[in-house]
Amino acid sequence: MTADLGHILEYWDREDVESMYDKHLLNAEIELIRRRLAPGLKILDAGCGEGEGTLAYSMLPGAKVHAVDFSATRLRKAAACVAGRDNVTFQQVDFLKPYRLDRDFDAIVSQRFLINLPAWELQGRVLLELMDHLKPGGRLLILEGSQPGVDELNGFRAACGLEPIPVKWHNLFFDDEVLVAFMRERGHPLAEVDGLGAYFLLTRGVRPLLDAKLDWNCEFNRRAAAPAVESALRLGARFSRLKLWVFRK
Repeated sequence: MTADLGHILEYWDREDVESMYDKHLLNAEIELIRRRLAPGLKILDAGCGEGEGTLAYSMLPGAKVHAVDFSATRLRKAAACVAGRDNVTFQQVDFLKPYRLDRDFDAIVSQRFLINLPAWELQGRVLLELMDHLKPGGRLLILEGSQPGVDELNGFRAACGLEPIPVKWHNLFFDDEVLVAFMRERGHPLAEVDGLGAYFLLTRGVRPLLDAKLDWNCEFNRRAAAPAVESALRLGARFSRLKLWVFRK
């Protein structure tokens, strides 16, 4: 069942909601994006949430970050997160309504923002609008949910006798092939795809076999999030519920 956009906005305007409770995963997401951003870029953080990514990108030398979100609550939390940084500006933007943004960004980041749009038609529309706000040669980096990644991880869980992990009610994950074909057909070829397959496989596939207690901050998860573990297993986008797609204008 498709979620109602009004209910999604109400959800994100709640003070008690966090965009990601697994902080090891959150930090790994941010690092996956950050290491693809060079110093001195003008960056749009679309759907900035609580601002953890905004803060990381703003610490790149010479960076200028424009952070936007449709939720006043998320923007207030983000402003508190980056307090003291003079190279970050904030703006409340609903991408489904009229808005104004610069059209000369070097890079645009969408981190679990587009999955909160409840229909593929809306996601595709916003994807193309984001591309329009890049300068020639600019890059769109979207770290979003992958339905094939969900299915692959749940296949592993099923083989181990574990129940599937569903997609949350307010999210609509991408079909990888549909996404890439849609962008390619409109002149925006895929430059790169990556993921956090090792972390997802270890924390959502292996650890539940060892300990049924849910604890995002446990030592197992901390170690699983180490870049050396991802490098050793080399899973990339395999088993990754969240994937990073990079498209160039």
